[in-house]
Amino acid sequence: MQGKPQAVLDAVADWMAKNTWLMVFSAEKLAASRKAFEAMSAPPKVLVELGTYVGYSAVAWGAMLVDLNDGRRHQVKVWCCELDPEFARISSDFVALAGLQDVVEVVVGKSTDSLAAFAKGGQLKEGAVDVLFLDHWEEAYLPDVKVCEKEKLFHIGSLIVADNTDFPGAPEYLEYVKKGGDENVKYKTETVDSGAPVKWKAVEFTTVVSLE
Repeated sequence: MQGKPQAVLDAVADWMAKNTWLMVFSAEKLAASRKAFEAMSAPPKVLVELGTYVGYSAVAWGAMLVDLNDGRRHQVKVWCCELDPEFARISSDFVALAGLQDVVEVVVGKSTDSLAAFAKGGQLKEGAVDVLFLDHWEEAYLPDVKVCEKEKLFHIGSLIVADNTDFPGAPEYLEYVKKGGDENVKYKTETVDSGAPVKWKAVEFTTVVSLE
């Protein structure tokens, strides 16, 4: 599996099929996300993941961004924020096994703190975030988006991908993006049925349409 992202993903999927389900962003949801990425005006180069768990989606995002940018891996970056140090270690190991350690970086810490630190430290410059992936505690979705707005990390066309908006649900976040944001940032959002073979199928795709 060394240096083969898809082989790593297949191995995780095979393990889940034989053992127990893990809280990962499913292959069906990844496919729906890729379709959304392909519809963007330019291939996304910078993705920030909030909630990395064991690194399944981190590996998938890294491989996907490299592929969408025609193999120019030096042009892409995936920042992954994980609160649990043990999960961060596991996900970093999977990233290294997949050969994506030059593309994907896992950072331990609270998502809001990490986002602010990225902005302050220059890892994320103004307008740098092409895709924000929300897949951690649902009550943190809106506060994290607010940090991105405050630090001016979005640009027109930035995409927010939010999982678990149907179950267990993220009502405050959904209310905010469905009403179109606020006076400073305007959003257009769409709920997509990924077709995943579970009862929680929805993925919320939200695009930044204007910035003040």
